[in-house]
Amino acid sequence: MDLDLGLVANFLVLVEEMHYGRAAVRLHMSSSALTKRVQRLERQLGVPLVERDSTGVLAVTSAGRRFAIAAEPLMAQAVAARESARAAPARYTLRVGMPAGGGAILGQFDMTRIARHVRRSFPETRLVLQDVPFSELTRCLPEHGVDVLWNIAPIHHPAVESFPLTITSARIGVVAARHPLADAGTMKVEDFIEQPMLYIPAVAEEWMNQFWLADVRSRREARLVEVESEDVIGVLRRIVEGKAVIAAVAHIAPLLGSSLRSVTLTGAAPLVYYVACRRTDRRAAVHALVEAFQAVGPRRLL
Repeated sequence: MDLDLGLVANFLVLVEEMHYGRAAVRLHMSSSALTKRVQRLERQLGVPLVERDSTGVLAVTSAGRRFAIAAEPLMAQAVAARESARAAPARYTLRVGMPAGGGAILGQFDMTRIARHVRRSFPETRLVLQDVPFSELTRCLPEHGVDVLWNIAPIHHPAVESFPLTITSARIGVVAARHPLADAGTMKVEDFIEQPMLYIPAVAEEWMNQFWLADVRSRREARLVEVESEDVIGVLRRIVEGKAVIAAVAHIAPLLGSSLRSVTLTGAAPLVYYVACRRTDRRAAVHALVEAFQAVGPRRLL
């Protein structure tokens, strides 16, 4: 059944006034026009709603009274829906997570271009970059801490889907300024792995493996020094102490400062970047953001 809400609104005014003439004045129409509109509503409902005598005095039928009671909340909802539609659209925020302290690295991506790609379909979308402590990288998506995660490793969690990007980064060694390798400049990765290397037990293996070069030799062969840290800056501070070294993406270099040195590693495989989201997240804007990251052409961050 098609129900004309404009006719319903006219009928409710008529019920309030209990007189065709007064109701017509309120509605800025003639009595005959109001009569025709009520008759149209009666045809839509299939029941008589009012009785009228020659003087214009109105009597509401029992069906009319029941309908008036039910129609009031219906009209209130219709008004609210109309106001919501006419209101200025609220900004739609998507939280892009990244390993804490990794902003300098993510800055190598053209985030303006990525945001523009998303806004072509979702113009009110706002991207917010959010640091994720190292120990929360695996659970930040399942626990709804972020909407999308940018990372240098896939997330191994049944609720998360990871997508490799066409962007890679060279790996460098990072050592303290007073370390024997500080002036090495360039060396083979097979020689670098002979050094004690930092290891954070609280971090997922698939992520931590990148930094102690697990792809070059086994953990049994590695000399790992366990430390606690939740962000990039904390790791760099541990390296300054001189107890161990670490492998990192090349674009960490601007964060090193005078107390650290970088060593170019020959023979080290480049790191592949990933973007991840929840498998059950069906929001089109989220998938548009993932596609925007994937749309960045093949590129190597050196």
